[in-house]
Order: sequence, then C-alpha cells, then structure tokens
Amino acid sequence: MSEVRVTIGGREYTVACGEGEEAHVAGLAGSINDKLSQLGDNLSPSESQNLLFGALFVADELHEARKALADQTSQFEAEIAELKENSREANLAIGQRDELKLNISRLESELDGMQSAQQRHSAEVDDIRKELTERREQALQHQSDYETAAAQVNQLERERDDLKAQIENKNLLLERANEHIQKGNASSGPAAAAISSAAAQDPDLAPALERFADLLENCADKLESKAAST
Repeated sequence: MSEVRVTIGGREYTVACGEGEEAHVAGLAGSINDKLSQLGDNLSPSESQNLLFGALFVADELHEARKALADQTSQFEAEIAELKENSREANLAIGQRDELKLNISRLESELDGMQSAQQRHSAEVDDIRKELTERREQALQHQSDYETAAAQVNQLERERDDLKAQIENKNLLLERANEHIQKGNASSGPAAAAISSAAAQDPDLAPALERFADLLENCADKLESKAAST
C-alpha cells in the first residue's frame, strides 16, 4: 500500500491507495477541493459536512457525466443500428443491382437474338419476295406463251377449216371433171371407132387423130390441175 497527502478545504489528509494510484487519488482530491472552493463563504464550520458537500458535488458531476455517457451511448447505439440498417439496405440494393445487371445482360442477349432472328426473317422475306417476283414473271411469261399458243391453235384451226373447205371443193371439182371425162369418153367411143376405120383407109388421118387425142388428154389434165389448184 502507498499513502498520498492531499489538501481539501485547507486541511491536509493522508490517504492510503494502491501502488501507482497516487496521482489518480490526488486528482480526485483536487476535484473535491475545487468543488469546496465553489462554496466560498458558504462553507460549514463542520469539516465532515464540507467534505459531504464536496462529495455530493463530485457525485452530481459524476451522475451528469454518466447520464451524458448513457445518452451518448444510446445515440451511438441508435447510430450503429441505423448504420446496420443502412448497411442491410445497401447490401439489399447491391443484391438488387447485381440482379438487375444479370437481367440487363439476359435482356441484351435476348435482344441480340431477336435482332439476329429479325435479320434472318428479313432475309427470308426478301428471298420469298424475290422468288414470288420470279414466279410472277414466269406466270406472266407462261400466260403470254399460252395466249400465243392459243392464237396459233386458233389460226391453225382456221387454216384447217379452210383446207377442209378447199379439199371438199377440189373433190367436188374432181368429181365433176371425172364426170365430164367419162361423158366425153362415152360420146367419143363410136366416133373413135369410125375414126380408126377411116384411119385404116387413109394413112395421113392417123397422125391427125393422135394429135387430137393428145389435145383431149391435155384438156383433161388441165381440168384436173385446175380442180386440184382450186
């Protein structure tokens, strides 16, 4: 144990304390002496009463300090709780931010896929339009070819009908020419016999008869040629 001498209210006291606590005890005694000095002329003749007043002053000051410390502690705890809440909200916001980043990345990926699909769809649409245009042109060409072929068929049918009519007319003319030839042969039979008899009697008559026969054949050929040409 150690002892320290202190002065309180103008009197000296010897106070026992632990080793190394001398300065602390002297400081406490100085605080009590300061409080007694605040009483000034109101000091009591009783030494113990004055010490009681000084102790009360120090106790009141200690109470106020403890109260302020408690208030500061409560405020500090409130601030810590607020900080914890803010930290929790910040962590929640960070989690939401990370989730939003993931969603944005996913949406960007989906957007890229949609844009690629749209480009492919546009290319397919362009190909389909091009093919439709080609098919339309082919259809128009086929329609034109069909109309040309139909016109040619109609022309051929008309020519066929004209040829049929011409053939019928030629056949009719041939029949008439044959009839005329047959009639001419029938009427010339007795005359030919008489001519043959006369030719036997007159040698110069035979060449004339032959020329006459050639003329008849030429006439028949011309009639047939005319019938064939018409």
